[in-house]
Amino acid sequence: MPVLDLMNILLMAIIFIISLAVILAITRVRALENSTVKTIAYIGLGLIMFTLVGFTFNMWENPPSDGLIIAKDIVMPYTQFYPNLILAMAIAATVLITYMERDNYAYFFAGMGFAVLVPDLYKYIFINGRSDLALLGCALWAVVPMIWAFIWRESALIEMKAWEKFMRSLKATLISYPVYLFTAIIAIFGESNRGISLDALQGVASSVPEIIMFILVTIWLFYLLNIIIASVMFAVHDLFVHLLGYRRVVRAGSVRYERAMQASAKTPQPKPKVNHYAGLIEEMQVFSKYMGQIDRIRAASTIGRFKSEYQTLAAKYNEDSKADAEKMIRMIEQEFMKKY
Repeated sequence: MPVLDLMNILLMAIIFIISLAVILAITRVRALENSTVKTIAYIGLGLIMFTLVGFTFNMWENPPSDGLIIAKDIVMPYTQFYPNLILAMAIAATVLITYMERDNYAYFFAGMGFAVLVPDLYKYIFINGRSDLALLGCALWAVVPMIWAFIWRESALIEMKAWEKFMRSLKATLISYPVYLFTAIIAIFGESNRGISLDALQGVASSVPEIIMFILVTIWLFYLLNIIIASVMFAVHDLFVHLLGYRRVVRAGSVRYERAMQASAKTPQPKPKVNHYAGLIEEMQVFSKYMGQIDRIRAASTIGRFKSEYQTLAAKYNEDSKADAEKMIRMIEQEFMKKY
């Protein structure tokens, strides 16, 4: 664990800011049209992000005392808040790419998870002669974000509520945690000389309660931070999309971001239904009520006009009220024949 002096606090702040910058840069990379350039950009961002995770884990390792390599000193970062926070941000960035792109770009980014071991490769290979564990450790660190990308890939096309996103993140955490725990075991043996020495195993075989406590603490931090950071990432994503006037649209197996006005314009609003016979029917109802007060010639002329207007409307519009208008005309004619 580093001494929290001004230099280390400043370094931690810089790492945190760069991690945030990588996440913000993802939204800019997504806008690129050229798929080759976009792929290279995501690979570069992933390399930066996961190298920062590895550097942070190194910062929080306790230096060996009297030349002895003690297991609990090597795995110290796994039980600390800050290294797990940076790791959670890297995983949240993976989920963000999956949610925004849905294509294989998230796998390119997640595949750079091996970079967590980049700061330790020289020690693994050239000092301790553990090239086998270096390769295994690189593979395991890449698998952790890959699991998140795989689990979120199909869900990117489904509109989910907040609790559904929470359950999806919980599932990814459950599956990825055993791999994450195994990277700690690889670190213990990878940072020791070839052949398992008693010094390297000190802290593993000596105390079962310490091992149990280590697992409980790592579960708490890994689950808590990854789920919270992923949830915060979704909240910030939705907020910015809303503030910028965009709308996330899933169409034809892909994810698109469109202007809200543009998206609504593509879906024309249904026109209000117009009853073209309403005026004629209303006029005939009034005429039928006062027909007895009108002379025969004027009444016959008005009925003729009604018929003419009905025929004009009938030639253009075939609505439900057409039958009502026709029925009304027949009724008026019958009343006319009775009265005149």
